[in-house]
Amino acid sequence: MAVKTDPTESLRRVPLFAGLDRKELEMLGKLIKEQHYASGATIVKAGAGGHGLYIIREGNVAVIRDGQRVASMGPGQFFGEISVLDGGPRTADVKAESDTVCLTLVSWEVKPMLMENASITYKMLLEMVKRLRAQAPDERH
Repeated sequence: MAVKTDPTESLRRVPLFAGLDRKELEMLGKLIKEQHYASGATIVKAGAGGHGLYIIREGNVAVIRDGQRVASMGPGQFFGEISVLDGGPRTADVKAESDTVCLTLVSWEVKPMLMENASITYKMLLEMVKRLRAQAPDERH
C-alpha cells in the first residue's frame, strides 16, 4: 500500500526535520526525487558512502547487517537520514523485498540549501543534539 505522496508530509515524519515549519519542509520537498527498485535489488550497501535519505512510498525492504536481517520496513518508514548531512558509510544493506518506490533526498542537493538557510540548519542541529542527549543520558553536563 502506498503512503501519501506529498513530500512535505513525508519529510514531516523524519525526526531530523521535526523542528522545521511548513515553508522549510516545502523547500526541502522540492529536492525530493522518486526512485524505483525491483524486488531483490540492493538499495544501499553496507560500507558504501551514504548519499541521502530514503522514505519508502511503496513496497517493503529488509535491513541486513552482517548477513542477518535486523529489520523490515514498509511504506512511511525511512532510512539514511544522517547521510543527508555527513555522507558517512552505510551500516547495513537495505534490499527491496518487493517492487519498491522510495522518495529520496540526496546530500549534494541538501548541503547548498543548508549553507544558505541558517534557520533550517539550526533547527536540524537542535534535533541532532536532542538525539545525542537521549542516547547518552549519563553524560549530560
